[in-house]
Amino acid sequence: MTLHFLPFVAGGLAFAISGCTNAVPPAAQLPPPTDCGASLLQDKLGEPVAGSSAADASVGGVPVRSKGDIRVIAPGQAVIENYSEPRLNLEIDGSGNLVRASCG
Repeated sequence: MTLHFLPFVAGGLAFAISGCTNAVPPAAQLPPPTDCGASLLQDKLGEPVAGSSAADASVGGVPVRSKGDIRVIAPGQAVIENYSEPRLNLEIDGSGNLVRASCG
């Protein structure tokens, strides 16, 4: 029995394995908001909120994008009622999870 096909099998395996990489996928990002950013967060209710400003806010580990300021509102926290259409309000529960995202 001759093994004339062995170089082709070995070459094929090497080619197939060379396609496997440990490339790290890019960080998840939300698309640009069409409103203050609240509409993009409706499927993230219940996920943890981190940060407290437009520079560092994230929901479920994904940076939040807004056309304006971002305000994180904790239970019982006093909030000034001045309306600002581009501002994103992130209301959280006692555990720091998102319960409501709204503009204003």
